Amino acid sequence: MSNPNPFHEFVGFLAKIGEAYSEAEMNNLINELEAFNKRNYKDAAIDVALDTRDYEAFYKLVGR
Repeated sequence: MSNPNPFHEFVGFLAKIGEAYSEAEMNNLINELEAFNKRNYKDAAIDVALDTRDYEAFYKLVGR
């Protein structure tokens, strides 16, 4: 019977840390992308409201 390799467990632990970091980083990137998309959609909606002279929609979008 051989002794178990203590480094095997440590390497597994490091892999789990790496996965958790990657998941957290991916969540951060997704959140940034969603915020970027919301800004772009809002900007586009403002442009459409101005182009169509829908000032009521425009004021709702800009918070006035």
